[in-house]
Amino acid sequence: MKGRALIVFARSLKSGQVKSRLTKLISAQEATDLYRMFLMDSLKQYASLNVAVRLYMSDGIPPDIPVYGAVIRQQCGKGLGERMRHAFQETTAAGYRQMVIIGTDHPTLPDAFIQDAFRALSDSSSICIGPTEDGGYYLLGMNPFIDGLFDDMIYSRPDVFELTLTRAYQSGANVVQLPKWYDVDTPDDLRRLASEEEAVPINTLKIVKQLKAKYAL
Repeated sequence: MKGRALIVFARSLKSGQVKSRLTKLISAQEATDLYRMFLMDSLKQYASLNVAVRLYMSDGIPPDIPVYGAVIRQQCGKGLGERMRHAFQETTAAGYRQMVIIGTDHPTLPDAFIQDAFRALSDSSSICIGPTEDGGYYLLGMNPFIDGLFDDMIYSRPDVFELTLTRAYQSGANVVQLPKWYDVDTPDDLRRLASEEEAVPINTLKIVKQLKAKYAL
């Protein structure tokens, strides 16, 4: 049995297919470029955590994005819940037991939150979850794979975290809740990110400064 695996979910990098809510303020291409930087900085951050990184893409990754040794996999399934379940099952089959799934929408997320997630999974039958301010979650971990967290779940709604947390407790596993954080999904989120330059990683910071100057963020 191998050690720890970080399952990274990333979206398409085609213009118009990512960060659509940001296009109320910036262009579709700018939103895509911003997400590209999120992905690059996230992969660099995750590579420093001394865990196996498994990058699950929705439709492939451009060759100019460094993956820092991450294993590239394809998301499979009709909806987000089915795709996440498949990723956990596949990662379990690859020999991992302590598994955390995470996205790339939170460029200022502290390393400590991810490290704490894996520490929470040191005991068998354990689940950890990191809530986002919009009612979702930025991270979900389990040891070992515990089915039932994704069944018939409707995502992109304000009670996803609470519903998932309830299911986690119902599983009988030890449950650890991590600190709340935020994803960058809306113009207000982008303004918040622009106000926190000291915490923004290098690639994202470059485009944030450009957007800040252009749109007076």
